[in-house]
Amino acid sequence: MTVWRALLLGLLLICLLGASPSEKQVIRLVTLEYPPYEFQGKNGPSGIAVELVREVFKRMEQPYSIDILPWGRAIREVETGRYDGIFTIYKTPQRLAFLDYSDEVLIEQSIALFTLRKNNIHFDGRLNSLAPYRVGVMHKVSYGKEIDTALKRGVFENVVTTDTGRRSFELLLADRVEVVVINRLGALEIIKQLGIEDLVAEVPSYRYEIPSYIAFSKVRALDKTRLEVEQALREIKKDGTYDKILQEYLKHYNKEQSIYDTSPQTGKAVEERS
Repeated sequence: MTVWRALLLGLLLICLLGASPSEKQVIRLVTLEYPPYEFQGKNGPSGIAVELVREVFKRMEQPYSIDILPWGRAIREVETGRYDGIFTIYKTPQRLAFLDYSDEVLIEQSIALFTLRKNNIHFDGRLNSLAPYRVGVMHKVSYGKEIDTALKRGVFENVVTTDTGRRSFELLLADRVEVVVINRLGALEIIKQLGIEDLVAEVPSYRYEIPSYIAFSKVRALDKTRLEVEQALREIKKDGTYDKILQEYLKHYNKEQSIYDTSPQTGKAVEERS
């Protein structure tokens, strides 16, 4: 009996040592309601970034889950290690303290300026040329280093803050702001929802690209998973799958709207501004 027990224990030890935790463990990811990048659709999480993440983890043969939470809470959850990873997240010095970022960009996001077509906005490519205008931005949102720095330095003389991108456009329609600073794809979704395509136009000569990433909680120590994600992202970019997903989703994403009645939150809410 002792011999058999020893053999069984030995086999069990071999099995345990042979198992790959990264393959067996479900990687829990968190993101936010942020169409068209990610949102809660009728059949679960959807969006351009969600489709990219799905393809990456499929290539890795790695089980995963995606939950959608308010952005501030999502950041706190991954900081404490209750979730393994988070996307789509901008890279800031503050976040580097508790997140391990993939070196490979998940998706580039564009910050743009919008105004009413009837407005005679003078913009010469420099942000200080917008100083005379009432500028609408979202509360506790990062728009990238360039605009964040301008806001901190008081370059814009009259800043109106709102809680949602939709509210910013409502103020634009009511002539309470003259320029809206916003994520471009999110803005186009709001404009379409409001049916104001003929009234609103993008201010030319400004487009600021910000890379967004997938990052992992340092508490979870998932270096192996992070490196596998980087490799899978490189592969889908190299073989054309990445571009195909972007092009196809941009053509068809409007067929599946968010199940929520709230409009998309544009920009990225941050715990500490960069």
